[in-house]
Amino acid sequence: MQTKKNTRRLFYVIAVVLILILSSVRVTIQGPRGLVDIAALILTALSTALIVRAITLQGDKRLFRKLMAWSCYFMTGCIILGTLLTVVDLSSDDSLALSIVGLFFAFIAYLFAGVETKARPATESFDAPINNKLLNHYHQAGLSDTDINVFRETMAEAKQEIIDLEKVMTAVPKLRAINLNHDTLEVAKAMFAALVKEPERLQEAADFLYKHLPNSLQIARKYQEINTHEVKTADTYAVLDRSVEVLATLSEQMKHDYTDFVAEDISDLSTTLDAVNHPDQRADFNLKSEQSIAQMQDQLSQIQKDYLTKQQSGADSDAVDHAADAKTDTLKDGDSQND
Repeated sequence: MQTKKNTRRLFYVIAVVLILILSSVRVTIQGPRGLVDIAALILTALSTALIVRAITLQGDKRLFRKLMAWSCYFMTGCIILGTLLTVVDLSSDDSLALSIVGLFFAFIAYLFAGVETKARPATESFDAPINNKLLNHYHQAGLSDTDINVFRETMAEAKQEIIDLEKVMTAVPKLRAINLNHDTLEVAKAMFAALVKEPERLQEAADFLYKHLPNSLQIARKYQEINTHEVKTADTYAVLDRSVEVLATLSEQMKHDYTDFVAEDISDLSTTLDAVNHPDQRADFNLKSEQSIAQMQDQLSQIQKDYLTKQQSGADSDAVDHAADAKTDTLKDGDSQND
């Protein structure tokens, strides 16, 4: 990237030097009449800068825009060459007109290649009013108006939970490692996208939507809060380590939720091979496991509560000590005055 910037700067410097040299020669030979050619050279430089900027910003545009942009590049290049030749040819006065036309084509090229188009959102916005296309999609899936409202409210909440979980997991190193090792966020987003395609199967994702995803977010948030404490005890570290294990287990369970949801799309052969090569090691999320998660959340909450209580007690103690010191200083000042 730095090399490209340096190359572009060098190109600009060379262009400015050439303009100055040609302008000096033109003014020296033709006097005030050469000012017209100077203006033409300035417009030519602007055209060149626009073309360079357009090429830099072109990116991944549609084929039509690319073709139109490159056509304008070619036209602008030919006109710039013609303008320079006209400036060199002292008998011609068409340099200014050519430079104006070249600037026009350069501007058109910039519009096709450099200006960003308004991109559509990657996923549906469940907070915005529903449009007819989505409404037809829901009705074709067999959802009633009540079902549609429930689905959109549930998905809006799930979308926000995924966004919040991504913020927390990317901010804390250990949680970021969990995401890298277990694809937590990718699986959550994939599950979300699968539900958008098949809204009638909302109930099949109940564990993901109402247990695994919100529990992951809650534990991750508490981990982030407690991890910022200045002082940690051995019990605190033990609970933090345990919460990391629980988050990893929840991530694996969300992965199983997704594979179960899309199981119909997997061929019998792939299923057989997976069963042979990778025996089912599904996490045991029975009542005992759910109680373990609830216990973990209670422990994290208690640690946070104890920490805040200690902080408040320390602040109150400092205030009392400060008041006592102030009173002592006042008494000493009174004794000094009496003496």
